[in-house]
Amino acid sequence: MADHTPRTKGFSFGHVLGARVVIQPSTLLMLVILAFLLSNSGGSVTRSGFTIGLILAAALIFSVFLHEVAHAVAARAFGRNVHEIVLTLWGGHTSFDSRNLTPVVNGVVSLAGPAANVVIAGVVAVALQFTQPTGVVGAGLWWIVWANLLLAAFNALPGIPMDGGRALEALVWGVTKDRHRGTIAAAWAGRVIAVGVLVASIGLPFLRGNTPDMFDVLWGFIIFGVLWPAASAALKGSKAMARIDSIGARTIMVSAAPIAFDATVQDASELAARTGAQEIVVLAGDNTPAGHFPVSLIDAVPVSERQHTQLQSVTMPLPRGAQMSPDLRGQEFVQFLRQWWGQTEVWAVVEHGRVIGVVRANDALKAVQ
Repeated sequence: MADHTPRTKGFSFGHVLGARVVIQPSTLLMLVILAFLLSNSGGSVTRSGFTIGLILAAALIFSVFLHEVAHAVAARAFGRNVHEIVLTLWGGHTSFDSRNLTPVVNGVVSLAGPAANVVIAGVVAVALQFTQPTGVVGAGLWWIVWANLLLAAFNALPGIPMDGGRALEALVWGVTKDRHRGTIAAAWAGRVIAVGVLVASIGLPFLRGNTPDMFDVLWGFIIFGVLWPAASAALKGSKAMARIDSIGARTIMVSAAPIAFDATVQDASELAARTGAQEIVVLAGDNTPAGHFPVSLIDAVPVSERQHTQLQSVTMPLPRGAQMSPDLRGQEFVQFLRQWWGQTEVWAVVEHGRVIGVVRANDALKAVQ
């Protein structure tokens, strides 16, 4: 089956575990910014200092890449196809097949990233104990250890968009059996963390008896500006998904009754009166839905003409196959409609081989908005 997953724009660098590796241009900007910050000592930047800063910044971004690869490895361990590993201005993300996701898969895949950073820090720290390098090399390697521990700690924070937020989502989801409850809890936790970071960037210097400098305040606002919108988007998305999961063919269909293709408008009128149907579905010779006729349109046909007017002449056609099970709901229901969108405005609802209703496109749109 072809992969229709949208491709992220950026520079492609081959594939890992079947996933396309993408580096967005903003990552290169972050590389330069980090190199400048790491090489800025005493307000001045030297060529050798910037070179060291560039190496350390590249090592940090590579650690982020390994963090994302760990997500991919965990996803593959659960038999999931991984689509992309993307490095961005603020880190990265890994996209994989999330259909029929479970709390266990969600939680394990999320925590694999921070776990990878802890492993990297541990491996480098053990190597340092045996080799004990000195000077710039030793300092740089110890910096990699602490940088990975910081990455792990920050990503483990229990709030969306951090990995710990997805783990919290999985935990609440597993306990309550309601994914949306988990997402809402983790999104609100993400908002709390965003505010906490901003308050800490301003308040901690005061607690130390100092005045916050512009650098601390700027980073506080930048991190807040990343975390708050992401958590808010997850909150909004969860509410939308909850609405989608609550709808289905049975919940939004209107009642319908089937009738043979050679029936008259009078026959349809009598059938609607007997059954209380709002729609009449005309069946083809092989008993498959071939058209529909809203009962409200019967009044448009003069009473004197109904017995002589073939229903086929006023029926709105249905494409062959435009029918669904009444048990279709949630994402599967939306996906079914998406496949047919633009081809028909109405779908017949068929249960045990008999038409019981129709789903109208307008009603489906109103339900998900």
